[in-house]
Amino acid sequence: MPDGSATWLSNDVLLLVTSSADDVALAVDGSRPMDAQSLDVGSSVLHVVVLPSGVRRAQVEVEATDVKAFLRTHLAALDSAMRNRVTDFIASAAGSATKPTLSETLVEVREVLRERLPLKVNSPDGPRGMIVDHILRVDDRSFYVKGWAHDAEAEIVRLTAVSPEGSRVELLDKLVRQPRPDVLEWSSVFNPDAGAEPGFICFFELDAPSLLHGPWVFEMENADGVVGEIAGPRVTRDMPDVQAQIFHDFAEVRVLDDRLMEDHVSPAMMRLQQRANATIKIDQITEYGTAPTSPDVSIVVPVYQNIEHLEAQLAEFADDPAMHAADIVYVLDSPEAADSFDYLASHLYPIYLVPFRIAFLEQNAGFSGAINAGASIARGRLLLLLNSDVLPDKPGWLETMRAFYDSQPQIGALAPKLLYEDDSIQHAGMHFTRSPGQSVWQDAQYYKGLHRTFPKANVARTVPAVTGACMMIDRALFEEFGGLSGNYVRGDYEDFDLCLRLIESGRENWFLPAAELYHLEAQSYTADLRQPSNRYNVWLHTHLWKDRIGELLTAEDLQGEASTNDKIRTAAP
Repeated sequence: MPDGSATWLSNDVLLLVTSSADDVALAVDGSRPMDAQSLDVGSSVLHVVVLPSGVRRAQVEVEATDVKAFLRTHLAALDSAMRNRVTDFIASAAGSATKPTLSETLVEVREVLRERLPLKVNSPDGPRGMIVDHILRVDDRSFYVKGWAHDAEAEIVRLTAVSPEGSRVELLDKLVRQPRPDVLEWSSVFNPDAGAEPGFICFFELDAPSLLHGPWVFEMENADGVVGEIAGPRVTRDMPDVQAQIFHDFAEVRVLDDRLMEDHVSPAMMRLQQRANATIKIDQITEYGTAPTSPDVSIVVPVYQNIEHLEAQLAEFADDPAMHAADIVYVLDSPEAADSFDYLASHLYPIYLVPFRIAFLEQNAGFSGAINAGASIARGRLLLLLNSDVLPDKPGWLETMRAFYDSQPQIGALAPKLLYEDDSIQHAGMHFTRSPGQSVWQDAQYYKGLHRTFPKANVARTVPAVTGACMMIDRALFEEFGGLSGNYVRGDYEDFDLCLRLIESGRENWFLPAAELYHLEAQSYTADLRQPSNRYNVWLHTHLWKDRIGELLTAEDLQGEASTNDKIRTAAP
């Protein structure tokens, strides 16, 4: 192989040029050939070789030169389209070996080879402009951008994102246009009636990982061939910040567009949730008292932020023999409060003498993650999912629920009556409702706000869904269904999703008024945190279940029950 025809991009990625695709004759210690990905570049062929696992650079018999010298000698003279193709090819072919050090070298490759376009300078009276407000890393190959672009003279025909490593992706055919009142107010030439809205949101995927904060480049071209580029902002990589920014973006959209949600918001949120779910881990388990080794019921209580509810629950549990026989598992979903919660528990156990365990999570997992983590260490035949702000009205409720659950052969999930502090009904089973002109189904409670003695709220019956604030389910059944779905954010609708999956399997969900508890409701999240995640969860639940929800409601009898001045649908007693 001629001198200067190979260069190392990293310790395990080799770049070389030969006269034909058949000329690659690399060997390890003179014996083992290696596969290469190849690209024709005019009169020669470019190869990228990723060393197999266990093979060291020193074992490869090749004379290599400096990266920049290699690029100038073999690739710099290619036309701009081919150089763009080369940088994209190198990034993609080297993708399986991408590490920060390789990424930094790939930035050098991109900067040597790429065609620099005129920098766009945005001004209020300029005929065209473009800005990327933020780039959010969803994972190493998936990103989400928000920005705006307009051209007063000709249609925009290309909008290309270029990663630091040189991967190129066309955004124009993917993005969703959005109004931008700020651009309209700022620009003296943009005409909102002349064409597409200037704002855009786009979730996109790369063929190769991108590990750096920048520099990203965004290129724009119009129908007249006028081109330009801007530098992108620093990539936001912290997962909570990414999630919060996506919520902020779609909170600005008054009417949720299905294409925006299906193609951009939901794929990004799903992948963020998958990343978060994959890292859920119990750091340690602390036991107070002697928990039963073969209990009938395990009670899983997720605790987020408001740790003071622990004492209120233990005080109510103390006089109930069933609670001393149950396997009570508190799952702390606020790692920052671990010391405080442990200190509080150590002082409360000697007072109330109710045995319990605490599972400390390594990081925040959300409602479903905390419940699933607690269920994974449960010992009971039955699971009771219980919010930390749910307090029994009197002893005996757990035994009442257990006996009823065992009496129903097709039962899926069971929930009791939940009350507000003024003895009005908060939960007597759940159904779904859709406001006039709206496409999404929202959860609704039967008889909400009526007094606990309301006759029809005191009949055990099957219902479409029950709340996860206090839900009993067979542990084997819970595990068979994979627990609570991790697709929903923070804590909304994963309980209803489970209930609908149970119905699909032929199970029945039951409301049991003979057991009554008080629910302080929504004590963990502020409205500012809960509202955007709830809006997303409502859309996702509707998207996944809209056909089945409609079938459930048309199968029910319509009855005119007065509840908050609305007619609600209710199952016949």
